[in-house]
Amino acid sequence: MNVLIRLQFILSIVVCITCAKTYASQVTEQSAMDTSAAIAAIRTAYKNINTATVTAEVFKYESAGCAEDGQVKYFFNQKKEIVKIVESGSIGDGSWSREFYFQSGKLIFSYESQIGGPADGPETKNEYRTYIKGDQVLRFMEDKNIVPSGEKSADALKASYKLIKAYTTKKFAEALCG
Repeated sequence: MNVLIRLQFILSIVVCITCAKTYASQVTEQSAMDTSAAIAAIRTAYKNINTATVTAEVFKYESAGCAEDGQVKYFFNQKKEIVKIVESGSIGDGSWSREFYFQSGKLIFSYESQIGGPADGPETKNEYRTYIKGDQVLRFMEDKNIVPSGEKSADALKASYKLIKAYTTKKFAEALCG
């Protein structure tokens, strides 16, 4: 009798473990599908923003040790909502350009390009893409590789919202360099 009870107990554990693994696998697959669908929606929004009729306002800024020839360009949709911000500048032998895309006031995508290198050496170029939903990073890419998100993607989120606030104050150097 004890052997039968032990056998039932062991079988119950095996069934529970199998069910848990199956459920975990389904949750992971669903999560991957949700992420893929969200990224597809972000790409569609990106295309729509870049093909829509928008108005733009351009501002210049500089800050010693932070940015030379800094420029911030705001793009507005028909409802006067900020849908895109392009911030660029240079310092020393390097330059950058960052694009931030918004939907309903929330950052959904950022693209950053950095070009630079020593004056007597080869030029290097780096690209960073961050896909965001609900202020959470869905995917971070360095050049063409998907990598774990980190400081660079967190910086994109912070910078984008600082730039939105800076639109009202016009203190761009303070927002980006301070």
